[in-house]
Amino acid sequence: MRKQLGAILLAQGAIQEDQLRDALAQQKNRSAPLGDLLVQSGAVDEETVARALALQARLPFVSLSGKTPPARLTDLLDANQAWELECIPVTEKGETLLVAVADPAKVVVLDTLRFLLDRDVGLVMTSSKVLESVLELVYGPCSGEAKGVDDESPEQFEESPVVRLVQKMFSDAVDERASDIHIEPFDDRVRIRYRIDGKLEIYNEHPIDLHAPILSHLKVSAGLDIAEKRKPQDGRIEHTASGRSLDVRTSILPTSSGETCVMRLLDREANLLSLPDLGLTPRALAWFEQVIERPNGIFLVTGPTGSGKTTTLYAALQTLNRSDKKILTVEDPVEYRIKGINQVQVHPSIGLSFARALRAFLRQAPNIVLVGEIRDRETAEVAIQASLTGHLVFSTVHTNDAPSAVTRLLDMGVPPFLIATSLQGVLAQRLVRRLCSKCAVEEPATEVERELLGLDKGAQLFHPRGCPECSRTGFRGRVGCFEWLQMSESLRDILFQGQSLNRFSAAAAKEGAWSKMPEDISEKILSGLTTVNEMLRVTRVEDEPDEPVKPMDSNSTEGTES
Repeated sequence: MRKQLGAILLAQGAIQEDQLRDALAQQKNRSAPLGDLLVQSGAVDEETVARALALQARLPFVSLSGKTPPARLTDLLDANQAWELECIPVTEKGETLLVAVADPAKVVVLDTLRFLLDRDVGLVMTSSKVLESVLELVYGPCSGEAKGVDDESPEQFEESPVVRLVQKMFSDAVDERASDIHIEPFDDRVRIRYRIDGKLEIYNEHPIDLHAPILSHLKVSAGLDIAEKRKPQDGRIEHTASGRSLDVRTSILPTSSGETCVMRLLDREANLLSLPDLGLTPRALAWFEQVIERPNGIFLVTGPTGSGKTTTLYAALQTLNRSDKKILTVEDPVEYRIKGINQVQVHPSIGLSFARALRAFLRQAPNIVLVGEIRDRETAEVAIQASLTGHLVFSTVHTNDAPSAVTRLLDMGVPPFLIATSLQGVLAQRLVRRLCSKCAVEEPATEVERELLGLDKGAQLFHPRGCPECSRTGFRGRVGCFEWLQMSESLRDILFQGQSLNRFSAAAAKEGAWSKMPEDISEKILSGLTTVNEMLRVTRVEDEPDEPVKPMDSNSTEGTES
């Protein structure tokens, strides 16, 4: 983990703790770098700060005071380019040209320099005042037309070919309604894929030479360490594309061919769905509205990553968001901001976990609490205790169907009696692609479709055709498919008695407390919203072992997430 600048200077004995405290206090009221504040206060000189910044950025430091780089190198850039990029070529190391900068964030100029000079370029650090004096000595005074990268307008900054390429990648992703961008390196190329309506599609392929500059630019934008190529890294980028303000969750993973990058695009300006817009059947919607209006208990939404669980819970919160309710959420990350609701972002690095935030919530006297995800026994038990003490708790778990949510809690070590007492209901969901309304065509159902849906011969169903509106896929957008489990007294008794989980599921289905997903998808197929192929893609039949529900003591080992 990168050391903070203040910690480096303290370790070097360059400043005292009281000087650092004073500078940090000033920084709260002034938008200025810590190093500049320390120099202005006289605590340290500029070169010492520059050397510390170089150490922090893992860049070599070069002192240019009283030196002039060779003309054969400085002539590689004209005056406008040098002043605009705030850099100067200083030496060569093998085939690599080393260029001096005064700000470690200027690593982004590497992309531009590599394209301008058509050669490998590396960075070294120097102090700001010395760099400015050398630039003036070599290229003459700044003409005023050239501006530093920090002062550029977005249009000027986009003149960098790599930056322009990345900007276009984001803009096209927004225009294509992509939820994710995947950047994957191979031996001879780098592949860009978009996930559109849940399906990955190739967007473009570039020469492998572009992989490093693209990743460097994205790492800098996400606040990641560009020198670290051996470990996974996670960050976030705030980006504007096609007029939309995006929060981009960025994940970097080292592979045998290089680092692969996946970016999740969250549009903070997108309109959140209301409960009726989710796609619930009238019966399921009535049940859902009844459950979320209860004064206490825990309600779970289950499904795989990207199945819309957060959207469903936000729809519930919007329905409950009234002046007489206090609502608190703890999320990782806070995906959308909702007016009138207090939302907290977890920070594991400082010990702010789901469980710790939830404990703090209980001292805030909330009516409703949302826990982004139950991942471990501690979070599960705190959430359940909160639900038993007069709070309505919403959360998510990763399971294949609604009854498996009980299995998941048991695997975490939650005693069956606590689940039986607190759990009010479970909603499981998937997303299926929605047939394009412009080109879907009604045709006779195939034999397989008739058999799966129980249709008579001659029945008609809508099928995908493909048109410019849906990019020739036959689908545009997605629709939620749901199954739900209503806890009843008999189901609570089964948990109390430690009977088998298959018995629990069978009893739920028999008494109508468990409405299964295939029924919901079949209804959507018959109404022309989706297809049988989509149903087969998201549903499956499993034979579960007939295992008893065994109470687990406090020393039980936590289960791993399935």
